[in-house]
Amino acid sequence: MKIMGIDHGTNYSGWATMESGKPIEFGLRDYSKIAMPHVLDAIYQDTFRMIEQEQPNLIVLERPVHFKNASSVIALVGAYSMVTLAALHMGIKVADIRPSELKMQTGKGNADKETVAVEMQMLFDLDYDELAIPVLYKKDDPKGKYKKGDVQQRLFDPSDALALCWAYNQKYIKGVA
Repeated sequence: MKIMGIDHGTNYSGWATMESGKPIEFGLRDYSKIAMPHVLDAIYQDTFRMIEQEQPNLIVLERPVHFKNASSVIALVGAYSMVTLAALHMGIKVADIRPSELKMQTGKGNADKETVAVEMQMLFDLDYDELAIPVLYKKDDPKGKYKKGDVQQRLFDPSDALALCWAYNQKYIKGVA
């Protein structure tokens, strides 16, 4: 069974495919320059094309449960809905994983995104910078705290998508709880 995990979002979305418990491909989609509500259409169209290209048997999503404010509710539920709709239009089954289940299958129950990324890197011998994509500073800080090229933050969406595949594989295919 070919599984596609999608860590959905309206700024960035990670995706990964896995078959027989082994990663096939993974990557990052950038929607950060598309405003609401147009980003929802972009997510739908992009997901539809990815499903056509990758031909998964199942899409796994993280169930949206925690929200900071009303805007994040609209964004996350909107993205979740667009991915789900694209999968349904393609006749692909959709499953979701609770964040707590994801963390339990990929480390400890309180694992942060970096811990999940390191776990995926070690488990599958992958390049950390491809799983947790570095966003670099574009110029030197006048106060000297950082230099151009230093890592400002990391986008953990690809590692989260791979972890979704792995968690589903472990819990529902292999039967590991």
